[in-house]
Amino acid sequence: MENMLGKKITYTNNISVDDYNALRKVVNWIKVTEKRAEIALNNSFYICVALCENKPVGMARIVSDGGYTYFITDVIVHPDYQGKHIGKELISKALDYIEKDVLAGETVMVSLMSAYEREGFYEQFGFHTRPFGNHGPGMSMWVSRDITGSVVTL
Repeated sequence: MENMLGKKITYTNNISVDDYNALRKVVNWIKVTEKRAEIALNNSFYICVALCENKPVGMARIVSDGGYTYFITDVIVHPDYQGKHIGKELISKALDYIEKDVLAGETVMVSLMSAYEREGFYEQFGFHTRPFGNHGPGMSMWVSRDITGSVVTL
């Protein structure tokens, strides 16, 4: 797949902690410590990374309980590469991976937390904005411990 810059985009299934945090930084997401990032990446059910000239320019990953719950997270596309269908390809690959894991007669739940005002992007794949039906609004919270040892929620 070529982007609008004429450079080929390839996909792989791994990313270094440094490259992961570099992608997070470029979209102004909270930095994850090296230890936590390594644990998260190693425990991912699936990771898809978009590369341009061997440089990570986007990613998505799935975490799962191994039963019926899948959570798509860390959907990131470097700002220089946004609008070039990389995010669409990342989500398509993640959903394909989940669909291959589901056996005949099974039903699973796929969830995600959309970035602010990006719900429309995910709706094209069949996701519903919450609240929807009997599903309440999605919720999240960051828990942090400062250098004095005090717990802070963000």
